[in-house]
Amino acid sequence: MSFDTQEFTKYDGLTLVELVRSMRLIQTKKEEAEEALKEINRNFDFLRITKIPQVMEDEGITRLAVEGVGRVSLTADMHVSIKEGQKESFYDWLKDNGRADLIQASVNPSTLKATVKGMVKSGEEVPDEFLNVNPFTRASITKS
Repeated sequence: MSFDTQEFTKYDGLTLVELVRSMRLIQTKKEEAEEALKEINRNFDFLRITKIPQVMEDEGITRLAVEGVGRVSLTADMHVSIKEGQKESFYDWLKDNGRADLIQASVNPSTLKATVKGMVKSGEEVPDEFLNVNPFTRASITKS
């Protein structure tokens, strides 16, 4: 990750302690923003998944034009996931039912990162012909 350092000149001349305090302040703001976003998402989902569909259905409305907003209509949707412990059986079912093309091999990015970090730590050679590995050092704050 690279940064345009001209954007961050406000940190020039600060002592290490001041830099760490600045980092903690930004970390706190980031955590507060993430919590605020969670609340915004909960309200958004309640309105779009529960309240508005309920009121529209209760009032027999299928489409509504709202000035300054646009058209609102109900759209059928669903959440789908494989039941716990059923992945292999479901994949077999897909193969047996002509849907094997849905199955894709993938590697979780966090798992890949942890594996490569472990390889580097233990001195194993990382296959850099397949991977982009860009090590960096970052500061972290542990609550006291």
